[in-house]
Amino acid sequence: MALREEQILRYSRQILLREVGGRGQEKLLAGGVRLKAAGAAGLTAAAYVAAGGTAVESGPEPLGPGAEGFLVQAGEVGRSGSEVLERVLPELNADALPARGTGRLAELPAAWDGEGPWVALGGDGTRGAIVFRGADGCVECFEATTAALGALPSGALGVGLGALGALILQRLLIGLGPALGACGWEAPGLLTDLSMRRCGRCG
Repeated sequence: MALREEQILRYSRQILLREVGGRGQEKLLAGGVRLKAAGAAGLTAAAYVAAGGTAVESGPEPLGPGAEGFLVQAGEVGRSGSEVLERVLPELNADALPARGTGRLAELPAAWDGEGPWVALGGDGTRGAIVFRGADGCVECFEATTAALGALPSGALGVGLGALGALILQRLLIGLGPALGACGWEAPGLLTDLSMRRCGRCG
């Protein structure tokens, strides 16, 4: 897919990044992600992913308290994610509208399917965690690691976790980074590597 002139202008800051370039931006535009999120972390991630040109599709789950932010107004809490995205995405970025691709971005707990990439947002209530898997990463190791995580942090920490999750998803979409991994996110923005739980085949 060749970039149109208006897309080159829109995404010029990303295209200028050596790791992205024109080919990487084409991959972001060709990709797509299904969203399962009702809170600030997942909706923040969706906003950044959509702004970068990747299609975002949401399910019918209602948005919960704390979802207000880049995409959701206070009065929209309780409405379905798909209904809200259908309203806001055309204004944010029309390139992010068509549903396509097999990516998955979800707040835990969640079910996983499709080729990937997959990005899971979770934590232990005070610390955030992101577990990610590219198309070649081990499904069993990913699921074992996400099973050990629980509630997402709220407030600014949740918003920061969402922004970081979007960046990781974008890197996976353009073929950068390891096929499998996990990181922790603690206030005031301390990023740490987390150990993956290994399945019997990989352990």
